[in-house]
Formats: sequence, C-alpha cells, structure tokens
Amino acid sequence: MKETGVDLLAPAVGNYHGMVSGSAKSSLNMKRIAEIKKTVEITLVLHGGSGTPDGDFIKAINAGISIIHVNTEIRIAWRKGIEKTLRKDSDEVAPYKLMVGSIEEMKQVVSARLKLFSRL
Repeated sequence: MKETGVDLLAPAVGNYHGMVSGSAKSSLNMKRIAEIKKTVEITLVLHGGSGTPDGDFIKAINAGISIIHVNTEIRIAWRKGIEKTLRKDSDEVAPYKLMVGSIEEMKQVVSARLKLFSRL
C-alpha cells in the first residue's frame, strides 16, 4: 500500500462485477474482509456489490467495508423504468418524458441502499 500510494482497496472477497442472469449468487468471505481490514490502514471497497443480499452487506460493513458499488442495480432500475414507460406510452419519443419512470425506479434503489448503509 505504501509503495503504490493507493488510498482505496477493492479486494476480491467472493463478489463479482455486475449481476449476470443465471449465475451463482456471490458469497462474501467476511473472515477475509476482516483479515484484510486488520492488515491495511486504507478504505476497503466492495466493487461489484449489486445482487448481494442486505444481510451480507451489513456483515461486510461490520467486517470493514466502507464503500459499496451497486451500479448494476441502478442500471437495471433505469431499464425497468424505461420499459414501464414505453409499455404505458409506446409512441412517446421525448427523452425527458421517457426518463420519468427511470428516475423514479433509480430513486427507489438508491434510497433503499442509502437507508441500509447509513443505519450502521
């Protein structure tokens, strides 16, 4: 860590990037997270957190994770919102009107994650 000057570390602890349809669920190694946290004095990041059960997020945070990436969950919410809007109004072409459903879906995901992560 000292040689590279990095200030964040995203170790491989059983997670994977993105949510792949039909793939196995990630299984976070909480013991490994705790061991790494004891070893380094920098912020630990869970890169590829989308699809991780809430309980595992809580355990990971308690073990030493400080930053969690859930971008794929937000992207899926965006798509779900676009699809809903297009089903309701298939002739709509105005991007700002099409985005209303996506923004709402993304707000729900982000709000739920912020509530979960901030209660610890």
